[in-house]
Amino acid sequence: MIKNLTAIFLLFLSFSSIAAKLKLKDGPWRFEMKATYAVIPFVIDFKYEGKSLTGTLRNGKENIPLNGITVKKNMITIPIQHYENELELELLTNDLLRGKFVRLNKNPRQETPVEGKRDVKARYGGKYEKPAAKFNGTWAVTLKEEDGKEAKGVVILEQKKSKLSGSILSPTGDYRYFEGYVSGEFFEAASFDGVYNYVFKGRIEKNKMEANILANWKTDVAGVKDDKASLPDPYKQTQLDKMSFSFPDINGKKVSLSDFKGKPVIVSFFGSWCPNCIDEMNYLVPWFKENKKRGIELIALSFERSLDQANARMQLTKTAKKLDMDFPVLLAGSTSEDKPMDKIPGLKNFISFPTTVYLNKKHEVVKIHAGFTGPSTGKFYEEWKKEFNHDVDELLK
Repeated sequence: MIKNLTAIFLLFLSFSSIAAKLKLKDGPWRFEMKATYAVIPFVIDFKYEGKSLTGTLRNGKENIPLNGITVKKNMITIPIQHYENELELELLTNDLLRGKFVRLNKNPRQETPVEGKRDVKARYGGKYEKPAAKFNGTWAVTLKEEDGKEAKGVVILEQKKSKLSGSILSPTGDYRYFEGYVSGEFFEAASFDGVYNYVFKGRIEKNKMEANILANWKTDVAGVKDDKASLPDPYKQTQLDKMSFSFPDINGKKVSLSDFKGKPVIVSFFGSWCPNCIDEMNYLVPWFKENKKRGIELIALSFERSLDQANARMQLTKTAKKLDMDFPVLLAGSTSEDKPMDKIPGLKNFISFPTTVYLNKKHEVVKIHAGFTGPSTGKFYEEWKKEFNHDVDELLK
């Protein structure tokens, strides 16, 4: 019996010694997140800066810095951008990480299994058949959710030989960047940015598309190639006759619309959890620095999806600082139960974050733009920028 205990103890010491010698090596690691309907691949390049571990999440045409990584023995925690999401991983061998992707703002928190392997650079690899056709261009599609709800959408595809990239647009916003491959008449692509984590796969034959967006949820996609494909008019979705509000900023000071009497105001319904909102702010923040001298004001009305108000304020403060939001950022709602239509009198048919409201000098509602088509949407993003600047010029007359 004593010999058996001694053997077990020595074996434990042996495993402990091996574990103590493990250290995550820098360079590329390919991960797979095992969602309900798909295995979602993504790549992180790790790098040591002194003793600190940092990373870069490769997501198609964007490179996302991963900072604030903590390492405790063989346990590695990786926050994903400013979202309340993170990777919680264990280094099992020099070449293997295993753990979960966690959404912290859910109760109970949502966990999805993840596994990573070292020194694999490609999100997708292998030999593919010669593409059966050119997939490039815009596609007019219908997006059908699992509950049967349908919406008009647009798919943008950019194909270079067997490589595929693009984005998916819906009336509530775009699905950001995806990348993948074409093989014959079939295609598969993936996105992983911390929120828009999915696989987009399907078939294109005779300029007709049948596909699915797959994650822990599923959306059917069907449509045809159409160079004039467009979304429903974003200015005709949400209604508001007159706007008024008074909410605390991130320091607890009450700010009201009436504080900006005589000035035109752009009001953005925002959330730190919302990638499309972040994309809009990445444009609006530098734009405002250049244009505020013209007499325009910008206000963000934030509706957070945290577990409580204290956590929401902390999350919003962190995001505002990171984005350098040098204008009023107001906490209008702190949990997923807080709805804009409950907080803004007269607001109707609010369908999307972000939604942007244009107010003239008398604070009359001139326009409301629902949703956002960000930089992943190419020409749609460029069109929005032109419209936005034209509308601001009109407000300032």
